[in-house]
Amino acid sequence: MVLDMKAVVTAKITEEYMERLQAIADSIVCTGRGYTGVKLSTEEMREAIKDADIVIDGVENIDGETMDACRNLKVIACCRNEAFASIDIDAATERGIPVIQAVGRNAISVAEYTIGILLACCKNISTTDYLLRHTDKLAGAVYKDKEQEKKEGVKKPQIWSTDPNGPAALYGKYPELYGKKFGQIGYGSIGREVAKRAAAFGMELLIADPFLAPEAISGMNAKIVDLPMLMRESDFISINCNVNPSTEGMVNREMLSLMKPTAFIVNTARAPIMDYAALGEMLAEKKIAGAALDVFPLEPIPADDALLKLDNVVLTPHMAGQSREIPEHHSRIIMENLETLFRGERPETICNPSVLEGWFEIHKDWIARKNGGNGVNIRQN
Repeated sequence: MVLDMKAVVTAKITEEYMERLQAIADSIVCTGRGYTGVKLSTEEMREAIKDADIVIDGVENIDGETMDACRNLKVIACCRNEAFASIDIDAATERGIPVIQAVGRNAISVAEYTIGILLACCKNISTTDYLLRHTDKLAGAVYKDKEQEKKEGVKKPQIWSTDPNGPAALYGKYPELYGKKFGQIGYGSIGREVAKRAAAFGMELLIADPFLAPEAISGMNAKIVDLPMLMRESDFISINCNVNPSTEGMVNREMLSLMKPTAFIVNTARAPIMDYAALGEMLAEKKIAGAALDVFPLEPIPADDALLKLDNVVLTPHMAGQSREIPEHHSRIIMENLETLFRGERPETICNPSVLEGWFEIHKDWIARKNGGNGVNIRQN
């Protein structure tokens, strides 16, 4: 065991992986939103981790000043798919501190949710569920005369499927997914999981991702295209990329205007990638068939947002990345990568690998001591 090693944990870590952390750290302090439900302020976080060697972070923010206040800080592990959402990666790199992130922790959850809200939108599931529960709009014209029923002494059933004013006639002309073109913007850990599920519906995949190698989709009913072609040809579109300078505002008014009037678009990624004002206008004018949105420019979504008044959009409150299995996923990813680092090898999900050579040199003695005298072996991935 490495001597005098302290870990501070603000993300929920499952019991199995907490036991593995105990093999690394002499003492562990659990605090923050992962354990209290309340996010620590910057000042509270600085106080909590001031003498920590290892920080396993959830949503608490760690900036350069916080790092400077931590005299023993050796590594930061962030239990998010994108560590930069909580951690100042540049500041950590400047200080030679490795940052590990939980890439793919919510990939399955987001992929399942993406297909789920797409179906809820294009199949009118959300609309008809609401109308059935809260209105009488789906009653139709058949057997509505209650007095006649009373006279006959028999309550006659409604026949939704044959009523010319019933739900099948009003909302049943929805598209099948089979044989359609499914456009994916981004093909990272989440995009790959979405692709598996879209392919299972028998759709052809059109993928726009400048970093995607052709061999990555070998054997699939898929092809790599540019964004304009994807927007023009797809029947369903899913945004699955990260926010960065090259993707912010990428799905703009011009791109949205290329969509078929029968097409649907889903965003379970980040709101800044798409022009929501343009999208709202096009939905209102029925220039595209519909949208399913889990992320918004302002969250919570304002009560007067025009999207709330549209009947061709499904809205959910940033829920795609949530599931009961998420803590298990991020616990596994983080602990496997920490164990790799402490073996003197390169972690797979490190954000700033440029710090490793210097970091291993500084800490080579206690890495060797922990590993029974074995030295550092930087694995190249």
